[in-house]
Amino acid sequence: MKPRPASSLASLLVRSASLLVPRSRRADWTAEWLAELWHVGHVSDTESQMSARPVAFAAGAVNDAVQLRAHSLHAHLARLRAFLQPGAPARCLLLLAAGTLAALSLCLALPGSRRVLLPAPYRHAESLVLISSSGSTDPATPSIHVADYREWTHNTAPLFSDLAFYRVADKTFHLADGPQRRLAVAQASPNFLHLLGLASASGTPAPALYLTHAAWQTRYSGDPRLVGRVSDIDGASVRIAGILPADAWQLPGSVDAVLLESPAMLAQLAPTARGFAIARIRGAVFPPPRDGTRFMVETRYGVVYHYDCVSLPRLLGQPFSNVFLVLFLASIALPATLPLSLSEAPIRRGPLPLFTLPRRAAFLLAKAALVAPLVLLSSIALTWGPSFTTNTAFLIQFVTGVPTLLFAFRWTLHDQRRRCPECLRRLSNPARVGQASCNFLAWNGTELLCVRGHGLLHIPELPTSWFSTQRWLTLDASWLSLFTEPSSASPEPI
Repeated sequence: MKPRPASSLASLLVRSASLLVPRSRRADWTAEWLAELWHVGHVSDTESQMSARPVAFAAGAVNDAVQLRAHSLHAHLARLRAFLQPGAPARCLLLLAAGTLAALSLCLALPGSRRVLLPAPYRHAESLVLISSSGSTDPATPSIHVADYREWTHNTAPLFSDLAFYRVADKTFHLADGPQRRLAVAQASPNFLHLLGLASASGTPAPALYLTHAAWQTRYSGDPRLVGRVSDIDGASVRIAGILPADAWQLPGSVDAVLLESPAMLAQLAPTARGFAIARIRGAVFPPPRDGTRFMVETRYGVVYHYDCVSLPRLLGQPFSNVFLVLFLASIALPATLPLSLSEAPIRRGPLPLFTLPRRAAFLLAKAALVAPLVLLSSIALTWGPSFTTNTAFLIQFVTGVPTLLFAFRWTLHDQRRRCPECLRRLSNPARVGQASCNFLAWNGTELLCVRGHGLLHIPELPTSWFSTQRWLTLDASWLSLFTEPSSASPEPI
């Protein structure tokens, strides 16, 4: 018997509606509705009934599939709300992770902190050192005389494979069709950009000017026609050779442009003029110590001079050396400031479930692993974002980082003590029990409740010899009838 159009349409509607049914129930649901549809199509007595009843029946199948999908979504949303409601461990970890991502985004948005977080943009930066006088209080201040640089270019071949010099000075910059501007210019030796890997050795011959990306955008609105033009710098004609990449300048000194001087122009500098010396060391003959700082001693005309050769990655990544110190000091100070331990005296009628202790330990470690970078990244954004000097940034990061991280660790342990040892939810519904006048006859303190009925936490108001720390009381199955309501929200944050 050839199937009628109404039956074919109804079968198509049922099969299409089955896509709304959850996958686990789809096969049985489709088979049941198709069987019912076949029965409806074969019990009709008239043609009009056969053309109307299968389609109407299939419409009921569509409505049933929609109701099943809505019920499934409601069940998923209910589980998600229970998973993320206040007091749940997942909510705590998600909030800490969101805070860590926000602190990381803030660090990457601020130029100073972004500079110290990202790798150095220089070629083989691990072999570059900044030479400074050992008497200098800060390696980021100019301490190398031009005379020293000239001397080293002739007698330091065993130590350095390449050596460059630069000094920062204010220069008057003028284009033919533009106003005069005062720019902070780094007067550098001709091999300076090649040493850093920012230009090739066969580039534009000196003198040549390279604008920083920030100065090109702010001072000249990113005009690409500047490259190749001739500018006047303090009366000398210099060709603009190019634009440095964004964040390419990470060396000491704030500059708007780099001027590669010719040897003749560099020789005109006074021998006592101070600047910075950058060298590429030979690691085989000049191995570094653990902290990345080498020391050079030179005897000249009977006088001994001492110099520090600070590794460029260490100089640019100064916050990370501070981070380990802050983390270490906060960790060793924690036991002295938190006399209470995590080992409560439990009152139980049976052993803990198998995975209870591993879950508690994993949750505690996860909180500590999220709290530490949250605090440390925030301190980096606070200290290195405003571009303080190295010593000032180190002091601010140390002063703010240690107490903040110590407080964060204390909160982590305190939060762990206020959670149910079985479901790790925040305990709620605090209730006062007993009276202070009866403290030595009966216990007096606060009682916290696990809203899922796992037990009660007793915290004494005044520790005594027989009740000195908090105790966990596990409730047996006879109490479960009192906890049929949904879990209530914790009165404390997170």
